[in-house]
Amino acid sequence: MISNIKFVVGLGNPGEKYSNTRHNFGFKVVDKIVEQANLSWKNWNDMASIVFYRRNTNNILMAKPMTFMNNSGFPIVAILKYYKILPQEMLVLYDDYSIPIGKYKFKITGTSGGHNGVNSIITQTGTSFFPRMKLGMGPLPEHAKIIDFVLSKFNNQDQEKINDILYNIKNIIARILDLGFDKAISDIANLQKNK
Repeated sequence: MISNIKFVVGLGNPGEKYSNTRHNFGFKVVDKIVEQANLSWKNWNDMASIVFYRRNTNNILMAKPMTFMNNSGFPIVAILKYYKILPQEMLVLYDDYSIPIGKYKFKITGTSGGHNGVNSIITQTGTSFFPRMKLGMGPLPEHAKIIDFVLSKFNNQDQEKINDILYNIKNIIARILDLGFDKAISDIANLQKNK
């Protein structure tokens, strides 16, 4: 059982070269939350950008690892230890090319599904038990190489959808932070069933 989330991590690659790529969807989501709250990222030990996001009476730590995707676990473990946060109190946001853009899925445990950033977190924390939100940025075009696709920029058609998608995801994360992970996911599932 997962209750309160104290730490939200968006995964991506640092640097302008990767700023609007599909692999940086996790960064894009936390950037949107921080921007709309009029907050600014701060450098944390040259390993990550962090900010505390006030949500009702809680201070939620948000972070973007500033290592490359494959090494995301190193700064995340350091932050967990420093702030005395358990892996199960962390929500990890990351891209998934097997899910259509605009859709999402939640996981609480299991393998990385081939995602190098999640794999690094599992390896460095020594556990696969932490909440995740997989952000759709697919579908993968036929005959496309996975690495080329995830490092490609969003096309114009997708770009038009992005703001709506970010708004919806931001509201979902707000619900998770307000209600706790299990309750929020249950509510979201019920809402989707009744649509």
